[in-house]
Amino acid sequence: MVDHYFYNMVNPEEMETLEYIPTFPKFLSIIEERYSTYEAISDKTTTYTYGELAKRVRRRIAFLDAQGIKKGTNIAVMARNDLDAMELFLAIPAAGYTVLMLPNALNDVALKNISKKFDIAGMFVAKEFQPLTKELTCKIFDSREIADKEGSYADVEKETVAAIFFTGGTTGAPKGAVLTHGAIMRGSFNGVFQPGNTLHRRYIAMLPLSHIFGAVRGYMSCLYTGSVVYTCADMRAAIADIPVVRPTTLILVPGLVEIILNIAAMKGQAFLGDLESIMCGAAPVPPKLMAKAASYGINLCAGYGLTECANLTAGNCDTDKKPNSMGAIYPEQEVKVVDGELWIKGDNVMVGYYNDPEKTAEVFEDGWFKTGDLVEFDEDGFIYITGRIKNLIILSNGENVSPEEIEELFYKEQLVKDCLVKEMEVNGNTVIGIEILPDLTGVSASDEELPKLLQEMIDRVNQTLPPFKRVMRFEIRKEDFKRSGAMKILRNQ
Repeated sequence: MVDHYFYNMVNPEEMETLEYIPTFPKFLSIIEERYSTYEAISDKTTTYTYGELAKRVRRRIAFLDAQGIKKGTNIAVMARNDLDAMELFLAIPAAGYTVLMLPNALNDVALKNISKKFDIAGMFVAKEFQPLTKELTCKIFDSREIADKEGSYADVEKETVAAIFFTGGTTGAPKGAVLTHGAIMRGSFNGVFQPGNTLHRRYIAMLPLSHIFGAVRGYMSCLYTGSVVYTCADMRAAIADIPVVRPTTLILVPGLVEIILNIAAMKGQAFLGDLESIMCGAAPVPPKLMAKAASYGINLCAGYGLTECANLTAGNCDTDKKPNSMGAIYPEQEVKVVDGELWIKGDNVMVGYYNDPEKTAEVFEDGWFKTGDLVEFDEDGFIYITGRIKNLIILSNGENVSPEEIEELFYKEQLVKDCLVKEMEVNGNTVIGIEILPDLTGVSASDEELPKLLQEMIDRVNQTLPPFKRVMRFEIRKEDFKRSGAMKILRNQ
């Protein structure tokens, strides 16, 4: 089943036009020829066809080549998901440089530190972020800069470095996953597989290009299929654009899916326009969210990936049958499980962490990338993520407890909007505890009644767990958890 799982999704005639393309220059040449007159990117005011986009990318390359920056060096972009950022993400690696898409949340101190740590030689900056660059020593360009003439694509190989994506927080010291052209393009090709028609769909680039999921699946995979991608300079405005733009597919994290479906519940089915499918990842997808999407006729597909593996590692478009699985492993990857941990090998895997040989050595062994994720496979080869090694709770009796495994059970409960399992104390002893952000939709409970309802729910879930995994204490959250840019809960905060 798994060997052909993804290929069977795509219409055979459409699949004949799609193939893995190993570099940005070859990719741009092929999509320009294949989709020349089709709309490629748009901000609703300005729209560029694939032919026009390719020409603008070559004009960006001509501008870059005139700046005297050594090929292969790092060039950053600080902008929202606008037309400029979309062009620069293509142009910088196609010109033979390494692109870093910077998170918009960076302040001037973090930007200065990142600029030094990652040896940034030049930076394209949107007007609103230019005040943050005053103390930078690298070359600064307005993100709108473009030459009048067209330049030429660089002579790059599949193994040439194309991009660096951050894997840590923007306020600390993030690691940079170094990805080749071949890796980015493998992840992008994996993203073409989805149920229904594959070619010429409509998207809104709601996830930032600084996030691997947004860059690879939310943008590059769309170009692979000759689809039109609408910009997203402002998340709230983009959500409001859904009934106007009428996307057929959205690439989202679970928190955004919930917001959009809640609005649909208030405004009606018409708010969702032509939306047929949602590709969801970067955080666990609760089965009840899948069911809610299905009630609107939307196929909510779950996915699993890592920045270090160009994002798309596994995908599940049969969540109605296997709601708790992250799906089948995408083609052209080798995987194995060592002591419960998933190891991966393939051309999608990063070269290493930028200028960090120690951290790189920690995650590689004999050419295999050690994901840090604890997994299980079912009889059909579908993967289930049971936890993270670094999140394991070690109890005084020596038992190891994966918090994610317990959280998965609570996400099935209607009373739970979100939760976090962690160590807590009871009478001086370390026990398994849980913080719960309640979902009170359709529930009439006073402040005095709610703890009782939650305790009854916890008792019910505990009956399905062995004694050492049972939740012995809980806390009710009145405010949302602190979250990362991908809306994952920050466990250490």
